[in-house]
Amino acid sequence: MRHYENLVIVKPTLTEEETKSQIAAIEDVITSNGGEIKICNDMGIRKLAYPIEKNARGYFYVIYFTMEPKNIAEIERRYRINEELLRFVTIKYDSKREVKAWDDLVAKTEKLSAKTPAPEKAPEAPAPTPEAEPAVEEKAPEAPATEA
Repeated sequence: MRHYENLVIVKPTLTEEETKSQIAAIEDVITSNGGEIKICNDMGIRKLAYPIEKNARGYFYVIYFTMEPKNIAEIERRYRINEELLRFVTIKYDSKREVKAWDDLVAKTEKLSAKTPAPEKAPEAPAPTPEAEPAVEEKAPEAPATEA
């Protein structure tokens, strides 16, 4: 099994649901061809260096996985067919030095995903209390002074 990194750029014009389904399809292509996904890095929408198909932005998604080399051609063929992908690149990590770099990238991505967990429902803030008006001391009416 070889180590791979795959960056795909999905069209930014898709809705959030369509983008998620495209990402799920990409992951399914990898796993159905015998790949084992280690971790994914959802980078979100970013500005492109130059427009691609009149798009100035793209949805970036990085996948780190292991797979037999013979199946990479099928994965890239399926990416080329998918019209919702602007670009993709597959990087192979072959030598011991490269595999160590791959392991470091996976560890770094795990740390990033641990630091920024999925947004949870924020605890409800206490209901605002009406501001109390400053207390005014009420004085007892003074008795009229009698002169003697």
